[in-house]
Amino acid sequence: MCGMSTLRHGRHRTLRSDFPLPRGRQARPRPERAPSRAPGAGRLLPWVRQTCAPRRRPAVSPAAWRALSAVTAPAGLGLWAGRPAEGVMVAMGALSAVLTDVAAAYRHRAITMLLPQLLGVVGAFAALTAAGRAGEPYLLPALGVAAGVLARLGPEGSLGAMVLLMDAAVARDLPLPGPLWLPPALMLLGGLSVVALALAGRPFFRGRAERALLAQCLAGCAAVLEPDAAGPAGTARRRALHDALEQARHTGAVGGGALLARHLPGLLALAETASSAGARGLAAGPALRGRLRAEAERVAAGRPASDGAWPPACGPLEARLLRAARSAVAPGPGPVGSAGGRDGRHRPGRRRAAARAVLADPQSWLCGLRVGLALLLAGAAAAYWELPHPYWAVLNVVFVCRPDVGPVTGRALERFCGTALGLLGSGLVLACAGPDGALLAVLALAAGLVPALSGTGYLYQAAALATVVLMVTQLAGDPGLPLLLPNLACCAIGCLAAALACELLGPHRHRQLAVARRLADAVEQTALALAPPRPRDGGAPHLRLASARAEFERARREPPWRQGTTARWAALIDEVERTVDTALAPAVPADHHHFDATRHHLHRLAADLHRLAARP
Repeated sequence: MCGMSTLRHGRHRTLRSDFPLPRGRQARPRPERAPSRAPGAGRLLPWVRQTCAPRRRPAVSPAAWRALSAVTAPAGLGLWAGRPAEGVMVAMGALSAVLTDVAAAYRHRAITMLLPQLLGVVGAFAALTAAGRAGEPYLLPALGVAAGVLARLGPEGSLGAMVLLMDAAVARDLPLPGPLWLPPALMLLGGLSVVALALAGRPFFRGRAERALLAQCLAGCAAVLEPDAAGPAGTARRRALHDALEQARHTGAVGGGALLARHLPGLLALAETASSAGARGLAAGPALRGRLRAEAERVAAGRPASDGAWPPACGPLEARLLRAARSAVAPGPGPVGSAGGRDGRHRPGRRRAAARAVLADPQSWLCGLRVGLALLLAGAAAAYWELPHPYWAVLNVVFVCRPDVGPVTGRALERFCGTALGLLGSGLVLACAGPDGALLAVLALAAGLVPALSGTGYLYQAAALATVVLMVTQLAGDPGLPLLLPNLACCAIGCLAAALACELLGPHRHRQLAVARRLADAVEQTALALAPPRPRDGGAPHLRLASARAEFERARREPPWRQGTTARWAALIDEVERTVDTALAPAVPADHHHFDATRHHLHRLAADLHRLAARP
């Protein structure tokens, strides 16, 4: 790392200059050692334990009750009317909508749930139109290429790509007698029922989710200003604050209302100032922390901000915190309060520019080729062994090939273990199955567990999904017990195809390179914060550092053979954080030539990080 000197407390302090940037394999002499296991063999078992471990307890939310009713009701009505196939088709459409029910705000929820349903109708029509024609085996791989590019647009695009392929596979494998439009219409009916249930509370609870996000961010800012902010507990609080801010920013950018647009700019400034102070171990007074928590409670309850006087500032740090807190709690009509309006006017242009950038990015098409190759391999293997219901193999590829939510190899491992667990429980239920009412009860329980287990881990959610699929298959009239081993074989084929395609076409060290890019952005923001025309607290370098740290945590979840020099990357992040903290520390602003030298060294460091991010 480049050496640099900064002015801290009026004196020059030289940072270490011998810290090496992470590189590939370096040719350097090593002592002779006895032959041992292959590299990474000792880390494989800890990686498996880390991947399969539960993250948090299941949460019974309104989404669980929506899933329970929307999936079970059509299957039960189909049995009662003597048309179980139609009921199962509606239930599968409802299941696809349940998987997209991940947003908190109502406007955001409408976007993330309605658009995937429309894409699912397109996929189902395409699959039914190509049935019996020469290009039928190549339809799903072609849709997979388009879905992979679509998934690069963001979380909403990833959900839309998943539903597009899921509905196409279900409509292709579960044909219904009747007109061509009947299966897509039934699946759309099931999806729209979940959307209607998800949006039914908007007239009564409008704005509550946005207020909860703002309150969570305000309480997080107070938490990072505690006296123990420099320790491990403070690091965990800063990560939680970063996650809450990212959720609020994404909600505001996609489907946020005027409340988020008005409060978010000031909240970002407050979070940056609080994160910067917490990283340096500087705590705010208890009066300021208590006021922030009180304002968080008022925002969550929907009450206006308090008119009382803020506690007096005890130094320059608290003065900056007070200015940012006032802007976050009660934004005025000035530039901070109107930033959301300007963003709203330019938001469609930014979206079009982002879409053009994604389409022009070769990595987007490489992602599409990975999904298409995985679908081609899974479909060919399922057809070669003549497995019943080959769409199960395709569904496993669809669920696993989502690199935006985690490493593909880890999700494949979780998917296979969860499916095996779910099939074991489903087999026990089917072995002692009584009337169809008992199967409906098991289906209702499993459908409710799908959203309830989403935060616990994908392994446990996959177990619930496998139970749902097997129960609806049994209710449709296809015996489920003979399908246990074929279902497990399809799961293994789909997971292996997804992992193989992503290992063959996946960019090497792509997450580490993303870490380097975010670190370079943080260093550039630090240099801008030291520029004379800008205030010392301008920019958001600590939020960029938190983003880099979050990406590094995702890189640590990669399998051992793809992690590379993880320890050196961790040391690099720590060193860049110390560099940024030292550069932004309170200093005596007397030597302007020294600040020029500091900015020069920061630009050199950013250039080194950009070169590191550009390595193949």
